[in-house]
Amino acid sequence: MKTTFLTLILALAWLLQSSSCLALTPWLADVAYGDKPAQKFDLYKPQGAGPFPVLMYIHAGGWQSGDKKWFMGDPDINRFLDAGIAVVSINYRFLGEAAKDGLFPPVLGPFHDARRALQTLRHRAKEWALDPANIAVAGSSAGACTALWLALSPETADPQAADPVARMSTRVVAAGTHGAQTSLDPAQIRQWNPETAYGARAFGLWDVTKEQFEAFLKKRPEFEKYFATVSPAALLSPDDPPIFLAYGSALDEPKKDANYYIHSPAWGIGFEKLAKEKGVVCHLAYKGHPAEGYENRDLFDFLIERLKVAAAGASRRSAP
Repeated sequence: MKTTFLTLILALAWLLQSSSCLALTPWLADVAYGDKPAQKFDLYKPQGAGPFPVLMYIHAGGWQSGDKKWFMGDPDINRFLDAGIAVVSINYRFLGEAAKDGLFPPVLGPFHDARRALQTLRHRAKEWALDPANIAVAGSSAGACTALWLALSPETADPQAADPVARMSTRVVAAGTHGAQTSLDPAQIRQWNPETAYGARAFGLWDVTKEQFEAFLKKRPEFEKYFATVSPAALLSPDDPPIFLAYGSALDEPKKDANYYIHSPAWGIGFEKLAKEKGVVCHLAYKGHPAEGYENRDLFDFLIERLKVAAAGASRRSAP
């Protein structure tokens, strides 16, 4: 699929909205977690001996653009480092490359790459003084959708695999997202966020106009067999980790353009309701609507808190 002009504009918007041209130097840069050029990550580590909990971050860009360098500004990274938490930012295959690699739907490229990056972190945790049991995942926009997919998917570790990385767990202790698209089922998207055209790109289609979304909706019977394994909302189950969904806009924003609907809190409202029905802890925050229990705190506070809770629990379990 060719990168659209709109995707480039949205990617630039995300870049400008975040302080994402990093000055901090990774402890390790461009670590390969696969044999594809895009399969690399950067690791930022706190001072000290460890082992450190880990936040793995997945950048935005519509699965068609972006880089691991634009995800959080230095002050936000330092919030985690100061709390004794390592930060990892990953690159991954975009939709076009995934399609060339024979993956369908092509969104499996970024999805499977995120999972492989997580397993690589666990495989090399001792070497890097990381805590393999305490890893959370986060992301923005399309990266947020990927983070939800990873957090909500069932365990796929293969203890009998010849590849030692594939033996590692694929579960996380928490998921935090900003501007997440929470479903890839066009019928559910239409119900939750009727003004958006977004979503069809996950299946290799165009999704800029409403007419293109209608074409996606007409193809729904053809794609329905994939929803149970690729759509975050379809993956919700009672054993899922706590989730925090953050959106930067209000429901009643005066100016609503395509970018607004791609990141509208409507995605979160529909998902939060479904999560609660499934018994999953889900916090939702958007402009004018702070998350319950986090009125004076934000997404990163949630992630730091959950990683510390998980670390404290692990310490108690290992105590004599």
